[in-house]
Amino acid sequence: MTNIFQEYMSKQAIKDRMKINTSGPVITISRQFGCYATKTANDLIEIISKRSANNWDCITKEILEDSAKQLNISSKQVANFFGANEKSFLHDLVVSFSQTKYASDSNIKKTIYAIVRKYAEQGNCIIVGRAGCVIASDIPLSLHIKIVAPFDYRVESVKNRHKLDNKTAENMVIKNEISREGFNDFFKGSIETENLYDIVFNKSKLTNDEIISTIIKFAENRKMI
Repeated sequence: MTNIFQEYMSKQAIKDRMKINTSGPVITISRQFGCYATKTANDLIEIISKRSANNWDCITKEILEDSAKQLNISSKQVANFFGANEKSFLHDLVVSFSQTKYASDSNIKKTIYAIVRKYAEQGNCIIVGRAGCVIASDIPLSLHIKIVAPFDYRVESVKNRHKLDNKTAENMVIKNEISREGFNDFFKGSIETENLYDIVFNKSKLTNDEIISTIIKFAENRKMI
């Protein structure tokens, strides 16, 4: 079966690169499951907005909501494609390429791409997750962050956050990490994973303030703020 969505993505990527790109600035934050980044993103927004001539926004749930609105479906349905609600991405992918569901699921993926790209091109925002590091990879005024931590650290983080026992937390980390990797792999194509990020932070060894101060320095050096 011809992969219509991947053909679309290839053509769209060529069009994007042919344009004179004056979009951004944009910061993307990717993270392993269990490395929660909401506080980091919100703290960054507060600091950057004070130093920049423009207000910055944190974009995450907006992508789900905008996609759902355009497709006239629920945010929960769109969230399944990001590996949310503990739904296996690999299972979704197999189902999505069946003849009965392919067209609608392909449309969801194209819509997600277009909306993430729109926010990235508008600039003055931090995109948390949502394959932002891939979709905004060619924007000159961009900074792509990855937050990681050892497996045991992330299990403990999930266990404390959701009040779970150790085994349930372990299963949640494993399942969601597979989902996230699958989603990003679907968008990144042949791009090597190590080439997606400008900086990788180990959350188990660095404080939130240390991560933030480093990101700010890089953003200032790149004349993004």
